[in-house]
This record gives sequence, C-alpha cells and structure tokens, in this order.
Amino acid sequence: MMPDRRRDVAQVVVVGSAHMDLIANAPRLPSPGESVLGSDFAMYPGGKGGNQAVAAAQQGASTAIVARVGDDAFGNQLRESLAGKQVDVSLLQVDDAEATGVSPVLMGSDGEYASIVVPGASLALTPAHLEPAHEALRSCDVLMLQLEIGMAVSAAAAFLARSAGATVVINVAPAAALSHASRWEIWRHVDLVIANRDEAEALSGVVVDGAASGIRAAKGLRTSLGVATVIVTLGAAGAVLADVSGEIDDPGYDVEVLDTIGAGDAFAGSVAAALARGVGLREAVRLGNAAAALAVGRRGAFDACPTLAEAELFAADVRRGI
Repeated sequence: MMPDRRRDVAQVVVVGSAHMDLIANAPRLPSPGESVLGSDFAMYPGGKGGNQAVAAAQQGASTAIVARVGDDAFGNQLRESLAGKQVDVSLLQVDDAEATGVSPVLMGSDGEYASIVVPGASLALTPAHLEPAHEALRSCDVLMLQLEIGMAVSAAAAFLARSAGATVVINVAPAAALSHASRWEIWRHVDLVIANRDEAEALSGVVVDGAASGIRAAKGLRTSLGVATVIVTLGAAGAVLADVSGEIDDPGYDVEVLDTIGAGDAFAGSVAAALARGVGLREAVRLGNAAAALAVGRRGAFDACPTLAEAELFAADVRRGI
C-alpha cells in the first residue's frame, strides 16, 4: 500500500508492550539449577512494542505507541526514553493497579540470551483502552503488533486499522504465545507476518535451518494463515520473504555480535517504517537486515536501533564491499 494519508498523524502506530529490561551479563548462560558469576548489570527500556516503536521512529517514520505502564519509576523512565527517541507517547497509558512490566535477561559473552517476560501493566491493556487511540488507528499507514499483550487487544486494533486502509504487520513473538495460533481470528486483518526461525517452525511445522527451509515455511504460512506476505528472519543468515510475486532470500551481514537483544525488533520496526514511507517489500527487507546487523553491535534495545541514514549507509557500503 502506498501511503496517501494525512501527515499530521502518525504513519506507524505500535500497539504492544513497554517493559524495563533488567540485564545481567556473564561469560555464559547458566544451565538449569546452576549459578554463574556475572560481570555487570544494567537496566534498559524495552518491551517488544517499545523496541519496535523506537526502531520505526529511528527509521524515519512518525510513530506513536499505544501501551500501558505502571505508576512507578520504571513507567516514568519508559515514557521519557520513548519520547527521547521521537516516539509520540500521548497514547501511553498509566495503570494505577499494575506495575510496569519487566524482562529479567541473562546475557552470555557470545551475545545469546534468555529472558523471562513479566508483563505487568501490559497485560492490563484491554480493547476498551483503545478508545483514545481510535483516531490514530484509523489514520495511520501501518499498524505494528506483537504477542506480549492480550490477543483481543491486537485483534481489535487490527480490525480498526485495516478497515480504514492501513497495512497491518504482526511480529509473532514470543513463540511461547503461539499455542493454537492457526485458529486466531486476527489473521483476517493481517497483511504481513514477521517470524524468526523458532516462531516459523512453531507455526508451520517446518524445521527452519536455512534460507531454503525458511522459504518453505513462509510459503506454507501464507497458505495456512491466509496472509499476503510472510517474512522469516534467520539471524546472521538474513531473512527470506514470500508473497504473491514469489520469494526472495536477502542474506545477512557478517558483523561482530555484542548484544542480540532487540535485533528482531529493530528489523520489524524498520520494515514497518519502510512500508509507511512507501518503500517496496524487498527494499524494506534489505533495510531491516541492515538495521538488525547494526543493532547487534550495540548494547540495549532503544539505543541499539540505528537511524535510517545509518542503515542506508551500512547497506550501501556492504554492497560496495567497503
């Protein structure tokens, strides 16, 4: 869809989670029941919704977030951090009963991590809480969704946005939320699904171990879910896409990995921003891969998201072999 909507409203609206990431670093991840001596600890603003909103804003799209945080220090910090990254927080709501969601994260020296998401106020977001966001949902170019909030909220937002002509993108993460996903009503209101290899396997039953199997999974999901386009991200191997025009394999970049937290969100938010700017899907995937490659070389999630200029320059330099 080519954007032709009013420019005094958000091009991208993200409905999702805003959490605080509590990150402990150690030489390696512990095994079950094991304690490992850590090297340092940090707190970073995050949550998949927050991460993707920041990524979209950094990639040149006017972006608003619809989310719910607690009336606490973490909630205040998230609001300030999102606003500092040029995300419109006028629809970020405060819950008087629930605490802001948190994500304790264990990070190994190789950049791999394990986390526990405690949604808190994010799961208190209900379809009724979308009422203040109705105008934004009906006037945006792209709606970005994930699975860290209640599915009823995402479905209601998708219906409102798509019925008004928006492109609806859903990042089907985390994979643990995918039980019985094939029966969800939301797919009727979704244009683009973004899944990593684990999520693609969970949805399609195809073991994804490279580009060829990723394409098979993407093609299968187009049929089984009834969506127009599926992107499967493959980590360092890049991403594949299947749509009505066929399939593409966009290889990843050989970069040093410092921190993989938020890399998938950098990809998803970048793709959403590109689509809102009127960029074609294949170019959107290329920019998403560049954004993710830059993100893994930086700490945190919000601060790891590159700008559009950075992603374009990086992709151009790699293409020229610099």
